[in-house]
Amino acid sequence: MSRTRKWPTGMSIPPSLGEDVRRVRRARRISQTAFASATGYTQSYVSRVESGEFMPSVKFAAACDRTFGTGDLFVGQLRRVIDGEYPAWFAPYIDAEREATSIRDFSTIFIMGLLQTEAYARLALSGGRPNIPVRDIDAKASSRLRRREVLEKPNPPRVWVVLHESCLRARIGSAQVMSHQMEYLLDQTRRHQSLTVQVLPYSATEAAIGTPFILLDVPSGPTSVFVEGPGGGRRHDGPETVADSVELYDHLRASSLSPRESVAFISDIRDEHERNAVDQEQLQRPARRQLRRVGAGSRVRRRRGSGAGQ
Repeated sequence: MSRTRKWPTGMSIPPSLGEDVRRVRRARRISQTAFASATGYTQSYVSRVESGEFMPSVKFAAACDRTFGTGDLFVGQLRRVIDGEYPAWFAPYIDAEREATSIRDFSTIFIMGLLQTEAYARLALSGGRPNIPVRDIDAKASSRLRRREVLEKPNPPRVWVVLHESCLRARIGSAQVMSHQMEYLLDQTRRHQSLTVQVLPYSATEAAIGTPFILLDVPSGPTSVFVEGPGGGRRHDGPETVADSVELYDHLRASSLSPRESVAFISDIRDEHERNAVDQEQLQRPARRQLRRVGAGSRVRRRRGSGAGQ
């Protein structure tokens, strides 16, 4: 009997892997009964995987790839989930990001993963989940940092990032962490000609929306929109949704500071974080005990309880 993993109670079930199985099965016009027979599993098992109730076994994922002729697509997606690198709903995005010729990102609170320092990434990944094991943070942070490789490819994707000003000012960790993050952001814009960063300032917030999203162009398919929310993320590739998202992104870019102005703006905020970091360091220093002079050029510590008449 095949082993299954049931999602922990209270955890939102990542829908993407099961939905992808169902989507491909229906596209191939294979009934659930016929698919169960072809993979060697029961119809009940297939149904529960497709609904997201069970995380399937690697053996089942391999059977999906064999039946669909998809190489190691489902096995790879499942292994990333099991290894703890990415939640299931995010795995399709990672696959598309590696293949993308164009990445257009709008971030509202957190700077996009491709442009995060290690310290910033670790804090962002653990935020709101104080009990998450350190080993899980280590795995997720390493995976996030590996995503930078797409910028180093011989033919990197065209990456356009619009950052709401709150991304630059929201304190993730300490002022020092933020200062280093701003410097890294500036360094990446200098290093990669394929990268453009613009800041949407508070003064133009009426042009923004509250939801971050990413537009990905891949050679193998149409443009997709990825939207992340509290319950996970979703990919949308309907023509109308994509067209609306492209129009919105163009409006966000037009409402933002120019790339040159954005670099100057980020530099100013970096300086603010640096000053705050110095202030924090001075506040954390232990107070020096009061000294008093008793003669020319002499400095003697005042003893407790000492005074006139003693």
